[in-house]
Amino acid sequence: MPYPSPVDRANAIRLLKALVAAGANSDTLMAGAWVDGIALKASLQGTNLASALAYAEGQGWITDGVKKGWMSITRSGERAARLYVVGL
Repeated sequence: MPYPSPVDRANAIRLLKALVAAGANSDTLMAGAWVDGIALKASLQGTNLASALAYAEGQGWITDGVKKGWMSITRSGERAARLYVVGL
């Protein structure tokens, strides 16, 4: 399995920060369309968004929701959004 890119990590953290700033937390589900809208505002779309989500899922920062097309940020995802500095 290939190693994740530092850009994927930075984009995942940028996405988490944007989601938390928009009100996401570990107590609520997020609709995929809402996440896409927040990601677009953070200049993430297409493969950049897909790889950021994949990295975040791999780190346990985001998980699939109980309904198809929904997801949630985890407590560790909330911490990552507050802790990590975005950069390469």
